[in-house]
Amino acid sequence: MIESINLKGWKTHYDSSFEFGKGTNVLIGAMGSGKSSVMDAVCFALFGTFPSLQSRRVSLEEVIMTKPHQAEEAIVELAFSYGKKDYRVERKIKKKGSTEAKIWCDGRVLAGPKPRDVNKAVEKAIEINYNLFSRAVYSEQNEIDSFLRLTPSERKTKFDELLDLQRYEVVRGNAVSASNKLRTMAKAKAVLVKEQKDSLDKKGETELLKRIGAKEKENKTLEEKARRKTLEVEWFVKEIKALEEKEKEFRKIKEELGAKKAIISELEKTVEETKKEAGKKSLEEIKKEKEALEKEIKKLEKKILDSKKKEEEERKKKTGFGKEAALSQKKAEELNEHLKEFKGLGAECPTCRQKLEIKTREKLVQETEEGIRKASTKFEETLKKEAEANVIIEKLKRELEESTAKKEKAREEEIKLGQLKEAIVKLAEKERQVENIAKEIAVLEKCFKEINFDEKELLDKRKKAIETKAGAESAKKEIEANLQLVKEIKTGIERIEKTKKQIIEWEEKIKALESGFENMKFFENSLIAAQAELREMLIATINEAMHDIWQRIYPYKDYVSAKMDVEKGSYELKAKEKGGNWVRVEGILSGGERSAAAICIRIAFSLVLARNLSWLILDEPTHNLDTAAVETLGKMMQLHLPSIVEQVFVITHNSEMKKAASASLYILEREKDDDAATKPVLVPIEE
Repeated sequence: MIESINLKGWKTHYDSSFEFGKGTNVLIGAMGSGKSSVMDAVCFALFGTFPSLQSRRVSLEEVIMTKPHQAEEAIVELAFSYGKKDYRVERKIKKKGSTEAKIWCDGRVLAGPKPRDVNKAVEKAIEINYNLFSRAVYSEQNEIDSFLRLTPSERKTKFDELLDLQRYEVVRGNAVSASNKLRTMAKAKAVLVKEQKDSLDKKGETELLKRIGAKEKENKTLEEKARRKTLEVEWFVKEIKALEEKEKEFRKIKEELGAKKAIISELEKTVEETKKEAGKKSLEEIKKEKEALEKEIKKLEKKILDSKKKEEEERKKKTGFGKEAALSQKKAEELNEHLKEFKGLGAECPTCRQKLEIKTREKLVQETEEGIRKASTKFEETLKKEAEANVIIEKLKRELEESTAKKEKAREEEIKLGQLKEAIVKLAEKERQVENIAKEIAVLEKCFKEINFDEKELLDKRKKAIETKAGAESAKKEIEANLQLVKEIKTGIERIEKTKKQIIEWEEKIKALESGFENMKFFENSLIAAQAELREMLIATINEAMHDIWQRIYPYKDYVSAKMDVEKGSYELKAKEKGGNWVRVEGILSGGERSAAAICIRIAFSLVLARNLSWLILDEPTHNLDTAAVETLGKMMQLHLPSIVEQVFVITHNSEMKKAASASLYILEREKDDDAATKPVLVPIEE
């Protein structure tokens, strides 16, 4: 039993959950509300596909939600029970990446994440595969009465397909094809045998044997030539190896001599440069010069420090003179202002603000003028002192620069003397190295002469070795060519013998093919008989089921049974009247009665082909039915169908089918104009 399904990002379902039970489960919704996609999801969860995906009417990517927003993946999770075991299947379809799947049984992982492994696990668990499920359990939209709308020839093809009988027709066709091939092959073999018999030539076989003898004799001469040349090559190889050993030693000593001469040349150059740089100075003289320079540097550093201090002092004095000059100037300006006030009419005392007497005013004017003179004099004196300080500062700066330059020059001289001192110390060691390397060169030159290596001799012997080896190889190639020719000639002789045997074998095969052709004819007839017998057995089994189903689901008493008849290669669905007459369903019965008959066929197929599953999925079963027929169909599905099939699913847009629900009833709502997601609403079942 299917217990629940959850859809996330699946078509129009953002996050929809459904709970199902035993009996008839009904899903009602307007066109585009997402009702059919629920059963597509059930099928996909079980088998990884569903009818419209299998027929490529939709692609796997198209089941991922795009409205109202684009989802990155679609997830389907299905829970079901079978044979007292609880199963859960989860499948994920990713926009970017591969599809994943997983199945659990009683909480334990059975298979995953590969979808193929999960498909196999599901098929094993429920004992049915997708092909049988789609034929016997899942009725696509508006397809419930499709059997009744087909022509007789189309109906035969469809029923044979549902009953899986078309494979016999395929095998029979293959048998006919194989039979024709056997006849064609027999004729072709007969022509080939005649051609091979005509091509055999006894005289040609004798000539081939003579050519083999001549080539074998020629090969003996060539083998002796190759043997001699090979021995010569071996002697040359030994000689060349000895010369190469001498060459190796020769090259080694030559390279070593070159390296030693390069070293001694560099050392001699260094010694000469050091002596030239030192001139006639001794090591002791250089030490004394270096010490004198160090003392001079210290004196210069002290002088630089003293000059910096003096400069700083003069700068401070200059700053003081500047401040004094500014104060004197300011004071003179203030006194000038007072002088103007005293000289003006109605001058007042700056303290009490009373008018001054003439004598007092004259006295104040004299005192103020004297103050202005003194302030101006002091201003000029301080400016002069500031200028003198500037001169001293510039002189000190020049002395500082001169002392710094002398110090840097003395430092450079000191470094050069230090380097010269170090070079003179190392000079004796380098002279000893020159002497030792000169001795080593003398030994190497003596060894070089003693080797007595002749490069021309080595080149000549290599050339002769190559020529001799080429002669041996040429002889060997001629031998190989002769052996190949002999082999080909022998192959030709063997081919003649083989052809003789083959002619005998082909003559036997021709007889076998002719016999096989007769057997294939018998096999064709046997297939036709087996197909007819199996069709008769399946129809009989389905008719038994239909008789029992009809009496349970048909709500009236005017027709007591239903069956399928095979008449002149066509399938006819018939209903039995109370009087015992059988009448054609499509010719006599009303819309509701026809639907009952169509459902009867569907249930019969389900019970016969998928007996243990007891599921039935009907998508839009009210297609082309009037109101009365819909009401009849609803009652039948609510009251009678659950007693035959354990779990039924009805997907419909017809609100009248609410009455068919006996297990669960869902209304699927969706605002299509706003591209909204589907909202499943669980509705109480009316009593």
